[in-house]
Amino acid sequence: MTLTYAEAAKDIGSLMLAVWTPTGHDIHWDDVRNQRNLSDDPWAVFVIRHASGTQDNLGGIGNRNFVRTGTAIASIFTPSGNGLSESYALAKVVADAYEGQSSDNGVWFRNVRLQEIGRESQFYQTNVLIDFEYNETK
Repeated sequence: MTLTYAEAAKDIGSLMLAVWTPTGHDIHWDDVRNQRNLSDDPWAVFVIRHASGTQDNLGGIGNRNFVRTGTAIASIFTPSGNGLSESYALAKVVADAYEGQSSDNGVWFRNVRLQEIGRESQFYQTNVLIDFEYNETK
């Protein structure tokens, strides 16, 4: 299947929303301003960053395939001072949703990994990085 940037971003974000909503914690999107209402509860920020878009084949208009790649980042914030068990548990929810998976519309997910960032104010930050790839034909 062929996807545009916006269609792929919707696919990638929909999966995050589907797995994060059952946790009962807030999720904030990179492109929405002034939405953060911080309490002492865990919360997440989700961003999508495209990296490359190489042409995969030669062909005329309508037959050229472009491979789009990038990284999605789920930044998970848990209250500091409680140990890392909650941080790791929430990160695992996200990692398990993407690891070895592909979306119904053809976004492939790979190289899912955890990155412990550390304390930021009263929260501890753990990132889940998810490499993605999809095709666009034009």
